Amino acid sequence: MPSLLAGIVPNTYEAYEKSSITKAAVEGYLQLISDLELEVLALAYKGLDLGLAGSEEALAGKFEKLMSKEAIEGFKERRALRNMLVRAYFDMHYDKEAFEQASKLEDVAKFIKEITNIINKQA
Repeated sequence: MPSLLAGIVPNTYEAYEKSSITKAAVEGYLQLISDLELEVLALAYKGLDLGLAGSEEALAGKFEKLMSKEAIEGFKERRALRNMLVRAYFDMHYDKEAFEQASKLEDVAKFIKEITNIINKQA
């Protein structure tokens, strides 16, 4: 999915800003990636003895020692953007933040690799 997203993100913010279809697609992909990352963390969490985690932030905190800072911080940034997009706080637009996140997907690849390693160790 990150490669699909990378294929639709324009090279410049100006080009991104001009296309409502591209913005909608990018925002949708970022929300989906964020939701999938949360689900994967929750499933991996069930197989580990990490103590209690009640919130998304607490769940992410449980993986801070198991995953790189880049992977966890990227997840947190996507969750924050996802929550703003879903709730449409103050009718604000989050074009710049969405473009920046969609333009740097290295942390998503890192997240996938690291969580895969954690899950494989559980098996």
